[in-house]
Amino acid sequence: MKNRIATPKIKRKLYELKVAKDIIAAAADPYRPLLAQIVITKRCNLSCGYCYEYDKVSEPVPFEVLKGRIDELKRLRVVFVTLNGGEPLLHPDAPGLVRYIYDSGMIPMMNSNGFKLKPKLIKELNDAGLYAIQISCDGLKRNEVSRKTMDSLLPRLQMLKKYADFKVRVNTVLGSSDPEEAVKVAKIVLDLGFDTQCSLIRDAEGSAMLLDQQTQDAYMKIRKLRGRLPAILNDSFQLPLVKGEELDWKCRSGARYFHIDPEGLVHLCQPRSGFPAKPIEEYNVETIKACFHMKKSCSKRCPHAYAHIGSRLDKFRHQEDF
Repeated sequence: MKNRIATPKIKRKLYELKVAKDIIAAAADPYRPLLAQIVITKRCNLSCGYCYEYDKVSEPVPFEVLKGRIDELKRLRVVFVTLNGGEPLLHPDAPGLVRYIYDSGMIPMMNSNGFKLKPKLIKELNDAGLYAIQISCDGLKRNEVSRKTMDSLLPRLQMLKKYADFKVRVNTVLGSSDPEEAVKVAKIVLDLGFDTQCSLIRDAEGSAMLLDQQTQDAYMKIRKLRGRLPAILNDSFQLPLVKGEELDWKCRSGARYFHIDPEGLVHLCQPRSGFPAKPIEEYNVETIKACFHMKKSCSKRCPHAYAHIGSRLDKFRHQEDF
């Protein structure tokens, strides 16, 4: 993937072929990680009331340190690498990190609030090889819980429509704004030609919080919108959670998907940190196997999309004590 294709349309088609090939290869090997999230800075330019994953003072993780961690992900044959924060676009070398992941043969993605986006930066991310970005937008107008709202983000989304070669998905956290605003946000996003999805607000333990009837109704309206998500990203796992029920599924976090914190420690997932808490340099196939087969009690009310999507390849594989 080091050779850049001059024509964006051709480059994109080749990129999609690589993604499909890597996913197929990973499906055949249960101990190949599909997705790793890596925190490149804890600092954020916002302070949303439901977020536990930021601060205002931390320095970005040094570029050379992050390159070493990305090298370790290559060693583990990770398919997708998502740059996370805080706000990852506050890292001064964010495009360089995207390029390093791309040139390492992995597929770079990013979660962002979008506030730092400018045409020049979007073009730099295009050139670096970014595959997809997820932008958070919780409602129409800012409130005491969230500033990630359409009144601020619409100009950035319009810039992305004009300049971005990479995929754009907009995520709304249900429960952080008026639920009917979330429906209107989804419609605006679809009109722009982007994917839209909604997440369920989590408590401090990472479990899905119960939704009132108005929010449940809004969720069902969003689910009925056409063109909302590609099939591979479907979020049907949320339906029982919205109804207050528990899930029965095999979580492969720590194996197919895992989260790397600013200190370089690997955790099962972002909401549930603390285990295995091993340095990425020490993470190996034996650890992946143990996490793959580990039965996780927190999975019953888990709304974390990355965990669910990362576990789909292994729905019919056994999960036993290892």
